[in-house]
Amino acid sequence: MDEGPITHPGVPQDVYHTLGNKTLSVFILQRVSAAMTLLLVTMGLFIVSAQPSLEKTAFGNLTGYAMLAAEVCALLFVAVAIITFLIGWFIYKNFKFSLGDDSLKIKKGVFNKEEVAIPYRQIQDVDIERDLSFQMMGLSRITILTAGQEDEKDAVADNQNEGILPAIDHDLAEWLQAELLKRANVQKVTEEQK
Repeated sequence: MDEGPITHPGVPQDVYHTLGNKTLSVFILQRVSAAMTLLLVTMGLFIVSAQPSLEKTAFGNLTGYAMLAAEVCALLFVAVAIITFLIGWFIYKNFKFSLGDDSLKIKKGVFNKEEVAIPYRQIQDVDIERDLSFQMMGLSRITILTAGQEDEKDAVADNQNEGILPAIDHDLAEWLQAELLKRANVQKVTEEQK
């Protein structure tokens, strides 16, 4: 696929473009709950193991067992944190988009690769969504509504909308929204003239 250079300063001049550097942190934060739970359990076990009441129980001195459990939990936390980072990084590196001559292409997936092409002539609307955390980070979520989708809210709620860029720098999102709507209108006009 050969295309001309994109003129937005935030878009690299490659064929497929990443979503921006801040997106990596979003992909990691979306998967961090297991690691955080292990961290809290580890801290709790270290606090419990320091209690003098564990030395004199009906089962004997349990301080060593509590400390062993805390250390095992700490190792599990480190392993899960590393795995969480790697999963987020792989998802980030494999989520790309490209503005072609006739369509927006979105590549995603680590093991099950998926490439979706959304023809510009089918684009009905391009929405930018920003919740509070995205506003603080300077990010946006782009949802592309295409012809043939009866209800945008149902498609987004079911997560079946193929035209979603989950986290992208806000200035790039505004530029991309304008560019997609411009290309969609050009495609519709040329289709009507044929």
